[in-house]
Amino acid sequence: MSTYKINFQMQDKYNFVLSLFICAIIPSLVVGAAVMEFFIFLSCILFFFLNFKKIGLNYYKKIFFIIFSLFCFFLILSSLLSDNLLNSLRNTIFYFRFGILALIICYLLDNYKKFKLLFFNSIFITLIAVIVYSFIQIFFLKNYVSDNRISGLFGDELVQGSFLLRITPIFFIFFLYNKAIFYNKYFIFIFYLLLSSSLLLIIFSGERSAIFLSGICIFLSFLFFKLNFIKIFLSSLLILIISVSAFYIYPKSKVRVIDKTISQLFYVQDVRGKNIKKNINFFSEGHQDHMETGIMIFKKNYILGIGVRNFRIECKNDEYKIVGKYYCSTHPHNTYIQLLAETGLIGFSFIMLFLLFVFKEIHMFFKNSKNQKKKLNITLASCFVIILINLFPFVPTGSFFNNWLSTVYFIPVGLLLHEIDHDMKAE
Repeated sequence: MSTYKINFQMQDKYNFVLSLFICAIIPSLVVGAAVMEFFIFLSCILFFFLNFKKIGLNYYKKIFFIIFSLFCFFLILSSLLSDNLLNSLRNTIFYFRFGILALIICYLLDNYKKFKLLFFNSIFITLIAVIVYSFIQIFFLKNYVSDNRISGLFGDELVQGSFLLRITPIFFIFFLYNKAIFYNKYFIFIFYLLLSSSLLLIIFSGERSAIFLSGICIFLSFLFFKLNFIKIFLSSLLILIISVSAFYIYPKSKVRVIDKTISQLFYVQDVRGKNIKKNINFFSEGHQDHMETGIMIFKKNYILGIGVRNFRIECKNDEYKIVGKYYCSTHPHNTYIQLLAETGLIGFSFIMLFLLFVFKEIHMFFKNSKNQKKKLNITLASCFVIILINLFPFVPTGSFFNNWLSTVYFIPVGLLLHEIDHDMKAE
């Protein structure tokens, strides 16, 4: 037996185990952050081992990883120079693992054919579990969280809308990857049923940012997929029917999604609880105040910032206290303001570099798609859609350095890297 064959067999076994670790991350997003971190850690260790054994290709030379490594180095430097060194450093010293996660996704898509089916099954089973339990919660358990919001398997964590918003498009991409499933009429029916259920549950979750971003996602899909007028009209009609049905199936969702939103946009309550008209504000008072505090902190520390996760400490200072304002929180509730406040202009410039990279690729996508002979790369278009909704600036967000969110953000980055490489090879 040749050395090549032995190495190939070894690589296949390692890739299988690595795939299992990566696939386990999706259900662990529901189970808990500790389980998720465990599988990310195992994945990184095995990936390092693969490269040490020179079985896998060296993906560290990718321009993305070089820029990301510089970003991580800066985060550590910023932490060392911050007033709250330990608090900041414990959140930055291992942040590079998310960049490795993106490279692993790209590597497996390039080098292990079975990964596409394994990952599809992982997302499929997880989505089924989340959707089924959520409907059980609505119709049978009725154990809602605050404001009658549906949280499903996430319990007290009100993140179901965010989960479905970001995982369902990834499911769509892997649905496209697995052609045998894609052309199966029964699976197509199940796929559309899952999409419809996901949209319903995003509305039931009461996460208004997730609902708004779902609309942005749909709009971008129309734009990137180059649908004709009839397809856009029929799709829009179907989405409208689903949305109206949501309020009929679960009327309590209308109170938060429609009534409360209108109230927060146009009215403010006085001390007697009476509504008074105000200027239109697209953020709640709390989120608006946190963002304003973030901007104030940035103006004082505009080069290096105050260090990752130090907003929660800095905002307690008396200089930010304003009567009647929600001046302090764990983070500013906006990705870009958080990066400005905690990492300064230098840290902020890295995400701008990444966005420039994405928009450059989008420009090339539309330029190439003008050639009628070239088939439209729907998977690449889907990657663009996911990245853009993840980094949409005009919505309240969770902490950029939250481990759960970082995992959800960097998985599609790996897909994007793979699709760009694949597209370049096709050229």
